[in-house]
Amino acid sequence: MESTLLKMLSQNCKPDIWTMNSTLRAFGSSGQIETMESCYEKFQASGIVPNIKTYNILLDSYGKAKMYEKMGAVMEYMQKYYYSWTIVTYNVVIDAFGRAGDLEQMEYIFRLMKSERIKPNCVTLCSVVRAYGRAGEVKKIKTVLRIVENSDITLDIVFFNCLVDAYGRVGCLAEMWDILDLMKEHRCKPDKVTCATMIKWFLIKGIDDHRVQYLRDLKDGRATDDT
Repeated sequence: MESTLLKMLSQNCKPDIWTMNSTLRAFGSSGQIETMESCYEKFQASGIVPNIKTYNILLDSYGKAKMYEKMGAVMEYMQKYYYSWTIVTYNVVIDAFGRAGDLEQMEYIFRLMKSERIKPNCVTLCSVVRAYGRAGEVKKIKTVLRIVENSDITLDIVFFNCLVDAYGRVGCLAEMWDILDLMKEHRCKPDKVTCATMIKWFLIKGIDDHRVQYLRDLKDGRATDDT
C-alpha cells in the first residue's frame, strides 16, 4: 500500500479523500495509530478536507486501541463543526463504549441514536449484546430481544451467534439453547460458529449430553436444524 502511494506521488498523481480514508483505515485497523495520525496531518497539509467517513475511521481506530480520550476529542470536534452522525458513527461509538464496559455511556448513545430517528441495525445490536454478555446483564440481553420483536430489523447469523455467546457467557444455557428455535423463526440456519460456541459453553459448565452430540452432528453436517 505504501509503495503504491509513493508511486502515485512520484507520478504526480494527487491523492484525494478516497486515498486518505483508505490509508487511515489500513493503519488504524492494524493498530499503527501514530502512523495513522501522521498520515492524517500530511493529507490535511496537502489540502485534502476530511469528511464524515474520515472521522468514523478515526473514532473506530481510537476505540479499538482503547484510546478513549482521543476518541472523545474527535467526537467533540465533530459536534463543534456540526458533522451529523451517521449510523456508522453511532455503531462505532456504541461498540467502543461497550468494549470498555461503560454501559451507561453505551446506553446513552443508543438512546440518542433512536431519538435522532436513526434505526439500529444488526451491527448495533451485536455490539450491545456483546457488552451485556461481558457484563453479565441477563435482563438487558432480554431487553434487546424485545427491541427486536417490536422492530423490522433484519437479523443475520452474526447477531444470533453474538446472542448465543452472550447467554453462554452468563451461564443461561437454557436460553442459549432456545436461540435455535428463534433462528428457525427468522429462517436463519445455525453455522459452525453457532454450534462450536454452544458446545464450548456446555462443556465449560460440565455438560456433555444429547444436546452436545446433536450440535457436534449439526456442525459436521450429520444432522439438520430441523432434526
